[in-house]
Amino acid sequence: MRIYFLLPAIAITIIWLIFKAVMIIFIKKEFVLKREVVNLFYFISVMGIIGLTLFPIEIATGTEYDSPNNFVPFSSIKELLNHFYFMGPLKNILGNIILFIPLGFILVLKFKRINGMLTVIIVGLLSSTTIEIIQLLLPNRAFDVDDIILNVLGTMVGFLLLKLTSIEKIIGLSSIQKQLN
Repeated sequence: MRIYFLLPAIAITIIWLIFKAVMIIFIKKEFVLKREVVNLFYFISVMGIIGLTLFPIEIATGTEYDSPNNFVPFSSIKELLNHFYFMGPLKNILGNIILFIPLGFILVLKFKRINGMLTVIIVGLLSSTTIEIIQLLLPNRAFDVDDIILNVLGTMVGFLLLKLTSIEKIIGLSSIQKQLN
């Protein structure tokens, strides 16, 4: 049996929307558009990462999928770069980087204490390592240290894009962070 991400994602989204409605209607938390846009992008980023890295999940199928784990840095990247067909490696390498760009971008907008490259790298590293450890435990997934490297690179690219575009100044970073906390 396979569990796909669509139904859990719908359930989590409904719960999130109910929580937001309760906060606004019953607790009378002020609705601030900038804050809610940042929260929405953070939610979408996290849901996207979970959906693309952990699903589908195999449950007691009897067909074991033995995926090779990689604990040697840069070995799968090197193997991918030497592959005769470029689209598979391109999809894997760029996909791992692109997947974490939104996280590196939105972390600074959402969390006051995450305001520098080092803290963004640490959060990206911890997030990606957690995902890879979970994948190590799943029957149809594999641990790959190169995925961690590429995910952290993506987080760094997201942070740099935020800094280079000055979006945080345009939308008023300090006012959003005050509203979020």
